Amino acid sequence: MVKKSIFFLSFIFLVDLILSNLFFKNSNFWKYSKLVDHHWRIPSNIYHHTIKPNIDVIEPWGFKLEKRLITNSLGFRDYTTKNISKKIDKKRLLLIGDSAIEGAGYDYEHTIGGLLQKKLEKEYEVLNSAVGSYSPSIYFKKTEHYINQGYKFDEALIFLDPSDIIDELFIFHDNSGNILVNTDTKDEKDLGKFLVNNFLIFRTFLRISDATENIKNYLKLKVKASKKFGKSYFDTSSEDVLYYRMTHVDRSAWTFDDSLFKNFNEGLKKSEKYLNKLINLLRKNNIDFYFILYPHPSQIVYEDKYHKPYWVKWAKENNIKLISLYEDFKGENVKQIALDTFIFGDLHWNKKGTKVVFNRIINQIDFN
Repeated sequence: MVKKSIFFLSFIFLVDLILSNLFFKNSNFWKYSKLVDHHWRIPSNIYHHTIKPNIDVIEPWGFKLEKRLITNSLGFRDYTTKNISKKIDKKRLLLIGDSAIEGAGYDYEHTIGGLLQKKLEKEYEVLNSAVGSYSPSIYFKKTEHYINQGYKFDEALIFLDPSDIIDELFIFHDNSGNILVNTDTKDEKDLGKFLVNNFLIFRTFLRISDATENIKNYLKLKVKASKKFGKSYFDTSSEDVLYYRMTHVDRSAWTFDDSLFKNFNEGLKKSEKYLNKLINLLRKNNIDFYFILYPHPSQIVYEDKYHKPYWVKWAKENNIKLISLYEDFKGENVKQIALDTFIFGDLHWNKKGTKVVFNRIINQIDFN
């Protein structure tokens, strides 16, 4: 009986393996954004993680968006794959930031880097070093690396948002100040990857599991949203739920929620340490810079008690040119502003929000 069962299961899996690789992999059902192999996003033993140089791929993002991701020879997001020289005749502007500056969900022409590159192309070469999940210690180490390699920069824009403070808590350093990266690949992860990429049975189980988890998380958020907005559970709409998510996710809610702040105060101190290193590095190399502070939907809707005041004070004490974008997202109907300028249910700017940021930068900084 046991032998028959083993034989039967082996036969089923063999048939599944053959059909999956011959037929199912070419079907729409097989496409699943979560399982796309982001082989272009790689670890760095210098500055934690980066993007491969000179790649041109379509990258799924979020629930429905996807973007064309192109990088130059430095692995910086760009309009085309091209070689970047260490020195050029033009001035060079370096963008330093995380996913918002990399450009979450959109082709490069609709990102802050792409807009600045088009606007300033006669006088400047704009290099966008930003990558998702970066934080101040990575900003410092990556900028230091390219300066040490001999790349010349004339000006820099340093962008900071509330999520950077949390990301910094998960960056660890050795005694010499080098960022530690865990590049070990566990056997069970490799096995799981093989199974879902080659067997319809395992891929289907994973999709069902993910769908169940998403529904569970949505229902939890709906309960919280109904309480927050004073509605019955059944009258709470999907817009209410996603708006609640935009304004209450821990990555930015710590700026107004006293109970959350105590968990991230250390992130502010650690971020300050590495931003101090970064500005000293820029000044030492005669690189002019602006420090740009921007809000998430949480800071549009609620008073930012911890993040903005901390960095405004820091910038003043260190004689840093500060651009605060908080006022650019102000208005009477704060909910509508958040919904109009951010990707629905998310913390990243949409095309309209990106234009708001771009216009402020162009109007305030004299690049000529």
